[in-house]
Amino acid sequence: MIRHSKTAFTFGPELRARLRQLRKRRGLTLRAMAVLMDRQSPGAHAQLSRLERGKMPFPPFNFIVDYLRACGAGFGDLLDLLNPHTSRRPVLKEKGDAAVAMLLRSLPKAQQRAMLRWERATTDRQEERAAAEPGKKRPKAETDRARVFRIVWSFIHANWNQVLEQKLYETMLKLKDEVPRSQRKSACDCARRFFSILPRYYQHESVRKSALERVEIRAKEVGFSTRIVVALLGTASEAYQELFDTGRLDWEPSAEELIKRRGRAPKVEKTEIRLEMDEAGPGIVYSKTLGLIRAVALQAVSAKLDALKLDYYYVKRHYYAWIDVLVPIADKHGTDSPEWRAEVDATAPKLHDEAIAREAAALVANTFDLWKAKLPPKPTGVS
Repeated sequence: MIRHSKTAFTFGPELRARLRQLRKRRGLTLRAMAVLMDRQSPGAHAQLSRLERGKMPFPPFNFIVDYLRACGAGFGDLLDLLNPHTSRRPVLKEKGDAAVAMLLRSLPKAQQRAMLRWERATTDRQEERAAAEPGKKRPKAETDRARVFRIVWSFIHANWNQVLEQKLYETMLKLKDEVPRSQRKSACDCARRFFSILPRYYQHESVRKSALERVEIRAKEVGFSTRIVVALLGTASEAYQELFDTGRLDWEPSAEELIKRRGRAPKVEKTEIRLEMDEAGPGIVYSKTLGLIRAVALQAVSAKLDALKLDYYYVKRHYYAWIDVLVPIADKHGTDSPEWRAEVDATAPKLHDEAIAREAAALVANTFDLWKAKLPPKPTGVS
């Protein structure tokens, strides 16, 4: 009869005791362990305490790896506790054995033996077929050397892009009327392709010239004029020459800088995003100023309601919601407009007290009239 073991692997007391023993062997406190594991948050040592007390039954694998590294230990120190679990049959096979065992209990003895022979033969054939079939190609794992190379180059490219994006931003401001908004990103990408060719083929003049010509042809096929293409190529060339003259073309990040930034290169704002922010800037400033005026009006009305002992939230919230209606009307039509009076006459009787509501509306009007001089000119497109 096939038997199924019901024991399951958990982070049990034996493993917890072994980890605690490895830590104390090095004479490390929980706080010292947290520092060595690069966990600088205030509660990091408490997390280690939960691990050793069994309050973390399924800790992340990387967490255990960092713990062992901090103790100067390895998985070899835990093999006698881990091997009994890893040497067991796979979970799926154990579940299959349990299902077969349950089925066999309902059959006569002769049929049980026949079923076992059939199940064993079927399993053997499946394993032979799986061994004969070629496995799928696995993705190539990133080595430590490749990872360091990738991180260092991300810093180098960020250093180059600081110069390129600034010059490209200045060029795109000059070409603002010639490059439609829908083609900004394509124009910026064209300049970046020009720039990527210059440091790559700096020793091969003919290869560099042909690569630049291919980008020019592609840019003109997209619809850019010769003047725009020349301006973009000139921008890339100026950025490359500045990097070359100042020595930044050969700059490499130091180990201290890599550690300080935790391997994350500084982010460089792209030109097309800066242009979008420039266009949205006046609208953002106007909206923020209007929001400040609304906050001052809200504060004045709240103080008035508190003075009248109307400190119930469900009463206040109706007045606060009304302020969100009154301020846009004041901004669009003015506080002495028919639209303002119509709104006050329509809403004031519906609130808690009409007299108080009209006083609140007067406070909003006075506040807006006092502070509207702070509002910048309203940009086009802002309602």
